[in-house]
Amino acid sequence: MEMRDGTVLRADVYRPDDTRKLPAILIRTPYNKLLERGHFLNLIDATFAGYAVVAQDVRGRFASEGQWKAGGDLSTVEGPDGYDSVEWIASQRWCDGNVGMQGLSYVAHLQWITAMENPPHLKAIAPGLGGMGGEGSGVAPLALWSEWTAIMAGKTG
Repeated sequence: MEMRDGTVLRADVYRPDDTRKLPAILIRTPYNKLLERGHFLNLIDATFAGYAVVAQDVRGRFASEGQWKAGGDLSTVEGPDGYDSVEWIASQRWCDGNVGMQGLSYVAHLQWITAMENPPHLKAIAPGLGGMGGEGSGVAPLALWSEWTAIMAGKTG
């Protein structure tokens, strides 16, 4: 998928092997689209239920081009990239123009950021927000952030 600034974001499309136009579910992830097995939604089950599922590496992560920047104002890059991705999917011959998004944690935040851009073909989001609630200190959050930091230390562009 080519974004408005020319950066190419790579995605895998899972859909039934027929010519029907289908609603699509977009999953934008910094964790590697190849590992997206649907912790929140089973990709294969969704495909058999009549959806196209699109798993995309965000900018600068794994197969996608560009520079990834953790933290900061994600809306400056992830918002426009989310908008462009939704609209690209909606324009494909296999999509009926209805696009939703799903995912947990960081992937959930990407849904909110995309929704704030108001892409015309985004019909629903299903963000599953994880985290530790109001507990901001202690061993559990330290373990969570240590693991996340190690995972994100992978390919960055």
